[in-house]
Amino acid sequence: MVWIPAACGVVLLALVVRPRITGDAAARTADTALVLSVAAILFQLVPLPQSVLRAIDPNALGVRASLWLTVPPAGSDARVFPISIVPADTVAALGIVACAVIFFWTCRQICEAGGAGRMIRAIAVIGLVASIAAIVQRSQSDDLLYGIWRPIDPGARPYGPFVNRNHFATWVVMACPLVFGYLLARAPNHPPAHLITQRLAAALKQLGSMRIWLVASVSVMALAVLISASRSGLIGLMSAMSVSLLLRRGNTGPAIRRWTIVQGTLLAVVALSFANFDTLIQRFDQTLVKSDAGRGRSAIWSDAGRVIHNFALTGSGAGTFGSAVAVYQTAEPGYSIGNAHNHYLQLAAEGGLLIGAPAALGLCAFFALGARRLKEDASGDYLVRAGAVAGITAVLVQSFWETGLRMPANAMLLAVLAAVATCSAETRSGRRVAGVGASGSASGHWMATNDGGSVAGSPRDEQC
Repeated sequence: MVWIPAACGVVLLALVVRPRITGDAAARTADTALVLSVAAILFQLVPLPQSVLRAIDPNALGVRASLWLTVPPAGSDARVFPISIVPADTVAALGIVACAVIFFWTCRQICEAGGAGRMIRAIAVIGLVASIAAIVQRSQSDDLLYGIWRPIDPGARPYGPFVNRNHFATWVVMACPLVFGYLLARAPNHPPAHLITQRLAAALKQLGSMRIWLVASVSVMALAVLISASRSGLIGLMSAMSVSLLLRRGNTGPAIRRWTIVQGTLLAVVALSFANFDTLIQRFDQTLVKSDAGRGRSAIWSDAGRVIHNFALTGSGAGTFGSAVAVYQTAEPGYSIGNAHNHYLQLAAEGGLLIGAPAALGLCAFFALGARRLKEDASGDYLVRAGAVAGITAVLVQSFWETGLRMPANAMLLAVLAAVATCSAETRSGRRVAGVGASGSASGHWMATNDGGSVAGSPRDEQC
């Protein structure tokens, strides 16, 4: 029930901001897909007569009988059942998804009003603090949360504020490229000093600026993933780096190249100084070694395939994979499988075509809208959007091995990235924030700053 306080906060923020929904014609398809996805999860909670449930979901009653030892009378429609085999778990999943959708709409409105910079700086600070806590906790204890509390799950691997190092990596692979894109967008566009004393003075001046803290945040977050030895997290980070470099082609001035070199050099120094490469190599060796029969992710994926086959139309219910797979489980004997270790397989098992279709539509619509926004944006904000797109791509790649987006914190961060990537650069009055304001003078971008920095390729920032 950890999502309930977050849900209250999200609803309160939405009431204050009052975001627009389907107001932008370009975003209407994506918004509609989100509404349909939430409605599909809600439909899984609607009680249906047995005859209807048998017609659309013939295996649901049999799975209930295996799990709960309750067999309804044959041919009787006196009792009604929802599609979800564990309605309480589906209610929780519905709450997380609905909150993420509302948070996305709210953050999009905040971005369009010029508040993206504040959100990204907050993410950088949170990531820096959480990563330091994770690194310190790792050096003290491998099985206690914050070195104090023991998780309920005996197979948990606590890391920072998460009970699973891979879920922590999910958060970082989204945050790192977003913060780095924001850093590059703030690169000073004035020519570097020629005298060594001037360069030294400029470097010392940077120590007290927000830029150096952004650099530190990216470095420490990346180091935390390296120390965690999360294979999916490392693959996600490499994917984010590749996508970020690809999207930045043609948008790299001298200042951006300098800061990219600084960040890359610092990352290399940090990794070589603190990362345990023996552990990393051992972890990747485990991936290449053939698992025993019934062990490893491939065996879990096989069991997930059986759930998908038997719940192809409506799914077993959002959030119910751990219960549904128990009837089909052959993998990892002696252990309970809580997730499919593949978000796409888990989505198909829990949602079937009912949720899978609007979810696929929404994903395609978001990438189409993101590509359109990138193409339209010729300002320095392009680099921030590119960082958000790189983070989303990274987490989609990581999701082939993990299900970290089920965590409320990760779902909310994904909502922020989606808002940054797809928000319109136009204000409610129809004027472009990055263009000419009401007074006819150049105004700041939707990615506003307030520390005297400058956005690459733009006039000096002003608060929007």
